[in-house]
Amino acid sequence: MHNIISETQKSLYLPLFIMSCFGVALVCCFSEGYISASGKTYTIMELLLFLQRDAMLTDISLNRYDIWVRGIGTWPQLLLPFLISSGYLYAISNEKMSGFNRLLLIRESNFKYGISKLAAAVLSGGIILSAGYLFFGILVYIKFPSIYEYSLDKQDMYMEMYPGFQEIAFCFRRYIGCFLYGMCLSVFAYLVSVFFRDKYILICLPLMLKYIWGQVIMKIEIDAMNKGKDTVLNLCSGLRLESVLNINQPGYWGMTLFLIFLIYLTGFCLTLHFLKKRGEGFGFE
Repeated sequence: MHNIISETQKSLYLPLFIMSCFGVALVCCFSEGYISASGKTYTIMELLLFLQRDAMLTDISLNRYDIWVRGIGTWPQLLLPFLISSGYLYAISNEKMSGFNRLLLIRESNFKYGISKLAAAVLSGGIILSAGYLFFGILVYIKFPSIYEYSLDKQDMYMEMYPGFQEIAFCFRRYIGCFLYGMCLSVFAYLVSVFFRDKYILICLPLMLKYIWGQVIMKIEIDAMNKGKDTVLNLCSGLRLESVLNINQPGYWGMTLFLIFLIYLTGFCLTLHFLKKRGEGFGFE
């Protein structure tokens, strides 16, 4: 347990942690927040800066919970693998490049070393994303109205779309989903760190892998829709990491978590294999 805490603290190096949290909140602000009747799109940042509260109360889709949920849009999905894993990748790259990991392996067994790195990747990803998303949520909740500030007819219409809606309960579940999403996104950084040590590769490759993952799933979904293959579409829903954000609703997020668990387990087994084979940290230049 001490090793896990120590490695997680290194991955949450304070200057990088603060910058990462600020970066998460910032990219969330540039997600799509509203589409007008004329088709014009407004980012959440534009709504925060320029939209008056009276105007917000004319459309119930501008309530603070819905705006908060929209924060993890296209841009965050692309950039989050870098933002949430920079501290972990920075720490592990320094250890490998300096040879400090060899000293750690002298004091620790391969298993303890491997499990502490795995836990650091998983926990730091969840903590950074949830902290940054919380900061973004505070901004949104200060600016935007609650669902209960709208007229009763608007509230009734909203409740028909979201039966059983309770703001506090839904926010709590969404926040748990956000933590799980951060843990899932960190899988790309963890896998890359098993094979590479160069800082630039460690920074860029997780972004590329997440983008490729999304594009492959999209291509499969389009082909499945054209051919009417509902089973394949359901499978794709489980492959999308974003499904874990929606634990408020029945869905395939359990399949997503199981898949990510298997990928982490594979990376951990590879780490132990390389450590046993070489007797030291493994990594391409």
